Amino acid sequence: MDNSLSAYLTKYDTQGYGLQFPDGHVIRFYERILNFALQKTSGNLLDFGCGNGIHSKYFAQRSGGGY
Repeated sequence: MDNSLSAYLTKYDTQGYGLQFPDGHVIRFYERILNFALQKTSGNLLDFGCGNGIHSKYFAQRSGGGY
């Protein structure tokens, strides 16, 4: 298990494997709704779906880790 986790982290975190940027609709949701309209900069957020977690990582970076 440790080898698999290590390989995954190396590919995605160190080498930038996979998606690098969130989809446009995620950025618009954050900028227009959460940040501007609701003025939410931290709190709980559920990223339900599949993928490499780039959307959750985007929200965490924008909020200073608050999401």
